[in-house]
Amino acid sequence: MRGCLNLIKTFFVNKDLLFDILEIFSPAIPLVTIAIKGFKKSTWLILLIFYLVIYLILSAYAASLRPKNNIVVYIIISLFTFCFFALILEQFIRQKKFKIINRTVMIIAVLFLIINAIWGEGLLIFNSYSSGLTNFILVSYCVYYYKLQLENSRIFFVEKQPSFWIVSGIFIYCAGNFFLFSMFNSLSRNNLVFAFYAWNINDFLILVMNIAFAKGIQCNLKT
Repeated sequence: MRGCLNLIKTFFVNKDLLFDILEIFSPAIPLVTIAIKGFKKSTWLILLIFYLVIYLILSAYAASLRPKNNIVVYIIISLFTFCFFALILEQFIRQKKFKIINRTVMIIAVLFLIINAIWGEGLLIFNSYSSGLTNFILVSYCVYYYKLQLENSRIFFVEKQPSFWIVSGIFIYCAGNFFLFSMFNSLSRNNLVFAFYAWNINDFLILVMNIAFAKGIQCNLKT
């Protein structure tokens, strides 16, 4: 009986370690793809590379702070993730009007995130309002991108476009995490254990997103 309990305990410890590895090192998938395959220079790809490298550094630092509070690092990750993703999507939705709207929304969202972190939800617990808002904005951008693709009769094989895979990666991550992020503050206060394991959803979505990024980088070489 004791042996079974130890086996179960070992499984959950290793499982948690596995999800930690996914959260931190999944961005290595598109980065390794670039290192092996090379890349065709473009603004969105340069933005993506900067994002992946910075994310790797910050997520590894956040993990190193445990069991101390690392919420500030995650707030920073949320802020720069939103900014980089919004700028990347701007490269695929090439409309002057959208660019103006996006830059305005970015300024407002960043100000809200900072104000919410300092005077709202605070720096000691996950900022659900900010993360929920930025995810909703990015999901809206992705849906608008899909709408433009459907209306463009000149595009027959959208799955061969690098933009399709990059946008889809962002969409899967933001749409999949929207309810988790929006409710995580409440979950943490009411059921910390459940919130801890629910975070594994985010880790899995990070993996899926980075696989999509790698696919988009491969498509970029063929276009």
